[in-house]
Amino acid sequence: MPKIKHEKRKKMIRIRVTQDEKNKMNERKTQKSLATWLRNLALDTVPAPMPITKTLPIKRADPELVRAIGRIGSNLNQIAKYANTNKQLDDKVLSSINRIETLLIKIIEENKVRQNDS
Repeated sequence: MPKIKHEKRKKMIRIRVTQDEKNKMNERKTQKSLATWLRNLALDTVPAPMPITKTLPIKRADPELVRAIGRIGSNLNQIAKYANTNKQLDDKVLSSINRIETLLIKIIEENKVRQNDS
């Protein structure tokens, strides 16, 4: 919520929550600051989150996985540029696409194994 010009927030509201409640709020917040998110939620300036009937743990993405997928995306962009520039897909391009597909399948399988182990 944008600050109103020349009006400072001086009033404070305190609430008590359990550690579990605080953790759940932090998981559900859609803004960096929990206080900002709660204020905007209470003042209807952000959409309310969908009710969660069963709390699922939020897993952080493996940074190596994110980097690997980013590299693959970069390779795909290079291939798309090559194909668009030359207006054709030759054996070299098709071979690159097949290698990328193989890498993606490998990464997905490795990630499944890691998630099952944790």
